[in-house]
Amino acid sequence: MAQPIPIRGLGPDTHLGLAARRILAGRLADVRRPEARLADGLDDESVHDMRVATRRLRAALQVFRPLGGLRKLEQQVKRVQDALGDVRDLHVQAAWLEGAARTVEKDKPGTREGITALRDKRLAHLDEREARLREELERWVDRTVPRLLRKLDTLADSRRFGGRRTRKHLHWRVRRVRKRMETYAEAPDAEAAHELRKDLKKLRYELEVFEPAFRRTVDALLEVLVPLQDELGELHDADVRLELFERLAAEAKPRERKAARALLPKVREERAKRAAELAREIQRWHTEELPRRLLRMLA
Repeated sequence: MAQPIPIRGLGPDTHLGLAARRILAGRLADVRRPEARLADGLDDESVHDMRVATRRLRAALQVFRPLGGLRKLEQQVKRVQDALGDVRDLHVQAAWLEGAARTVEKDKPGTREGITALRDKRLAHLDEREARLREELERWVDRTVPRLLRKLDTLADSRRFGGRRTRKHLHWRVRRVRKRMETYAEAPDAEAAHELRKDLKKLRYELEVFEPAFRRTVDALLEVLVPLQDELGELHDADVRLELFERLAAEAKPRERKAARALLPKVREERAKRAAELAREIQRWHTEELPRRLLRMLA
């Protein structure tokens, strides 16, 4: 995953308005790097990098929303993020099916052709999604970027960047993640994992926004957050595949149904492995009392 541009020269006593201008400018620059590469073609890596960068930009816009006038801009950024996600999801599914076609064929001869057909069926939607993405990229360049740049020049707030409001918000976010984690521990289903993943992702990207104000604290927090986020991402991908192939095994054409049935044991095994790894990571969080330690670090 591409890392955000480091923002130097800020600290906890920096005026909030100045911090907002600097950080939002940096997050915008992070988006524009892969955006420039997409002008040459919608390759997988650039789509992924721009999608992640738009998530970080949206997180910063949400953090600084109390300064005013950022809600609509955040919604505009979400438009291009969603279009990037639609293309990226097909890239991921197609790549997984290509790998599965090679491995499953060894154990179940005759399934490769059906799996390839499943991949081609998924990719049949790619042209439509890429066309929408190009439209959103054009809108992004022509409308959203100029509006965002104009707004940056107006942001002003003399409160401290690392003040009580900031710590209060991060405390709320950590407590929300802890509650999601408790819910998942009681009922470790796909929905609970997905909600935990979403809130943990928001916490991570918001912590990155405040990294200049709490450098050592945030670095320590990210060290324990990122592995858990990665595990949740892998589990989410497995859950999406499981739902997809269970449905295809019931309603697709005969050749594709056979391929989906052949893939289901692999997907279920993969899902079980990811769930076990996530359970170990969550157990570590409870054993080491990581949520409580995170809250103390932000006190």
